[in-house]
Amino acid sequence: MNLLLIILTIIILTATGMYVLVQDWRALANRLFVFFVFVAIAYMCVAVMRLASQSWEEIWFFHGLTAPLLAIDAWLLIWLILAIFMPHLYVRRGIRWLLAMPYLIMTLFLLLDWYAGFGLVRISDGLEEGGRLFFPVGPIFAPIVALYTLGGMLAPIIMLLSVIRQNRQALHPALWLSGGIMLSFVAGAFFGELSFTGLSYVSMLPLYLAFGWVTLRYQVFRPSSVALRTAVEHLPDGIVVLDTQRRVRFANRAAQRLVSLTDAGDMPFEDALARAGFNEQTSPDDRIVDLRRFHRDGEVATTLVVSEAAIEGERGSASVLILRDMTTVEQQKAALAASRAALEERTAALECSLKEIQERDALITRLTLPLIPLSDGVLAMPLIGAFDGARCEALIALLLKRIEERSARVVLLDLTGITGFDESLAAALRQAADSARLMGAHIALCGIRPDIAESIVHERMHLNSVRLFATMQEGVAALLGHNR
Repeated sequence: MNLLLIILTIIILTATGMYVLVQDWRALANRLFVFFVFVAIAYMCVAVMRLASQSWEEIWFFHGLTAPLLAIDAWLLIWLILAIFMPHLYVRRGIRWLLAMPYLIMTLFLLLDWYAGFGLVRISDGLEEGGRLFFPVGPIFAPIVALYTLGGMLAPIIMLLSVIRQNRQALHPALWLSGGIMLSFVAGAFFGELSFTGLSYVSMLPLYLAFGWVTLRYQVFRPSSVALRTAVEHLPDGIVVLDTQRRVRFANRAAQRLVSLTDAGDMPFEDALARAGFNEQTSPDDRIVDLRRFHRDGEVATTLVVSEAAIEGERGSASVLILRDMTTVEQQKAALAASRAALEERTAALECSLKEIQERDALITRLTLPLIPLSDGVLAMPLIGAFDGARCEALIALLLKRIEERSARVVLLDLTGITGFDESLAAALRQAADSARLMGAHIALCGIRPDIAESIVHERMHLNSVRLFATMQEGVAALLGHNR
């Protein structure tokens, strides 16, 4: 009878493991479940060998493997709960191995205690009583059993209850697995107390059956379930599913972080937002693109943009909402607008400064290029300093402008104050003379020093149409006398 129960359990485990593996053998949770099933089958095979063996050495050897295999199965159960219901924690290697470490230490300790003959948990010297071989308990048997109960039953149940609290969609599969864990431990304690060795080996059958049921009924190992749940939970935007009454039926981690929807119950989504302090501030531009905007004031202001997609079904129209936190975007927009305003203000200030500089430059140009009216039609302009391209252009423009304004016939240019005569100044004087001639005026030069004369010859400047005077006094006297 005992062997039949164990074989039945092995068949159930094998069928469940094969079904899960066929669903998606590449999925991490599926492969982890198959490993969990493999360890459970190994435990059952050890039980069969233990019950079927007639040799004391074989019984002793196989008995020593049962407790470590149960510890490994408890460790894999913890990992399975993480992979199925809390994938965002399972992917963090530190948390995963931190949870596994107590079980690995327990496994190694049980192996050393039995096969090294320490006798702390079980004394390896078997005793025969009533035709049955049993092994007396050691001095720390009770604490080890308490630790196994804590790690093998209480820890998984606490994790499943946490899952139920955070994700209502996982309520039924988590409850089934919790019930399977509790029934398995109750059965193990009951059959162990009554010394039903064979039945104690199959005490984990309720847990295996619970896994088989949630696999068939809730499809927790299907690719569309595991992969989609993992992807949705890791999205940066909030995902909320509403029923036909607009009540929240699912919210991923991002949505729970943005808006606490855990205790929303049967409250409509908009009421849950209002309870969380959000006020709708949808603008006409938002309505054009089918968006809704909600804002919450406080120490940390929050702005949410909600887009909605309807899902038509037999029972009515449900909705899927995407919640996007626009707080940072709004802050960046405000900062950009402030920067743009500051830039415009700075640009206006620079333009004003540039205008002042241009006016100042024009004043300096007029001061450095003074035009002195000597009489009607006669002007004098002393040239002072160095002349670059800009001053040469200013010289030509000012000279022609004054000729037009005063209807001048002769302009006397005094070269005494210039510091150098180069190609640009020679070209400017040539252009001024030609332009003045076209306007009916003439250019006269005075104050030509020896170095300037040498430069004029070097630049091959033709002065045939230009009257020349040694000094300004001579030029003024000649022009005024001629004008009379």
